[in-house]
Amino acid sequence: MKQKILSLLLLCCLSFSLAVPASAASSLPFSDVPSNIWYYTYVKDLYDSKVINGTTATTFSPQGTVTFGQALKLILLAAGYEEQAPTTTHWASGYYRLASQKGFLPSNLNLTLDQPITRLQIASIAVRTLGLTRTSSKSPFSDTTDQSALILYDHGVFTGVETETGLLFKPNDNITRAEVSAVIWRIDQLEEENTPTTPAPPAEETGDYFYFGGKKVYVVEELPKSTYDNSLFQVNENGFLTYDSDEYTCKIGIDVSRYQENIDWAAVKGAGVQFAMLRLGYRGYGSGALVMDPYFQQNIQGAQANGIEVGVYFFSQAITPEEGAEEARFCLNALKGYHITYPIVFDWESYDSSLEPRTDGLDDKILTQCAVAFCEEVEAAGYQSMVYSNLTYFYLHFDLNQLVDYPLWLAQYNSRPSFYYHFDIWQYSGTGKVPGIDGNVDLNIHFIPKK
Repeated sequence: MKQKILSLLLLCCLSFSLAVPASAASSLPFSDVPSNIWYYTYVKDLYDSKVINGTTATTFSPQGTVTFGQALKLILLAAGYEEQAPTTTHWASGYYRLASQKGFLPSNLNLTLDQPITRLQIASIAVRTLGLTRTSSKSPFSDTTDQSALILYDHGVFTGVETETGLLFKPNDNITRAEVSAVIWRIDQLEEENTPTTPAPPAEETGDYFYFGGKKVYVVEELPKSTYDNSLFQVNENGFLTYDSDEYTCKIGIDVSRYQENIDWAAVKGAGVQFAMLRLGYRGYGSGALVMDPYFQQNIQGAQANGIEVGVYFFSQAITPEEGAEEARFCLNALKGYHITYPIVFDWESYDSSLEPRTDGLDDKILTQCAVAFCEEVEAAGYQSMVYSNLTYFYLHFDLNQLVDYPLWLAQYNSRPSFYYHFDIWQYSGTGKVPGIDGNVDLNIHFIPKK
């Protein structure tokens, strides 16, 4: 986060709880912001930067509403304006006066500073404050044609809500604390992108692009685009997501590690699971040591004995291409004596910087080289490789131009996927329930082309 926003927000003492915690924690203490929820990254980034805090020491209240005054202050500070002293008895009156003088408030806005603000109202203020205009003629939302909503969609500030009937903006819904965290984070990214640097940056890429998280993402033409029809996803009698079209059928899968402990694989098979991606091992985030998952042997034997197809993944913390290749060789050695029909997967995930991981600050170019080195080693041994990641890392960190030869495994916890490119496996839930497994398990669907 930029220092200007941090320094301006350190003094906030709103009911929205922007005050700096007495002892800044290195990880989220909020029980109501699970790590697999869509707004986790935004809340954590702002919390780590001391921009926001919870409503209590252990709760964030993500669905709580945001008032007009709170939203106004956040937008103005995120846009680079200074702290405003009150002009009346209301703490936000100075921000209201500034926004009025600058012409940032829509003429039809009829709110008191303590009333909840809607998604469309905050969009209207944000567009005027940031001076944004449309970058395309596309109108994605089925429930509004308002230009403010369309402009913020173009710039990746508001992305909408995917439903079976299409993409919704929900203009009249009050904006929540979770949503405003995403909006402020993305506005900050827009401001960073538009801040001149010295020396001047190299010439900008050309070609088709879209926005994600406030960042311009150029389309990789060599990478096939997703053609999945979201209307064809169905939930079967066992609660698993399925897909069938003229082009694809599917298989139902899970992925497991030591965290699922002892698994009754016969019960898993009986529930309808057809494949399992097993964690084979990991590299220590601090030591760099290669470690076998303690349940791997038990899992691969149990799954295969019950007719469940198997693939494996390695939780990487590689910091050089040589280490990426070393991790692949570790997998290949562990698989001697086993026959697997699913890929060997490179799974690189970031660690909390407070834990001082050896991967902290790893350059994106090196990260991509690690993935390629891993996959090349796997392919050279005659196995199928694959790269696992989420939208943020696929769009903003990996160089997908270098990954066009390798299948992708997408992690996106949603009822429908929105990834731009083709992917072979989709991890759609981290809180699945499957007979034979205690607690939560990741659920997956494998798309299989029809011959």
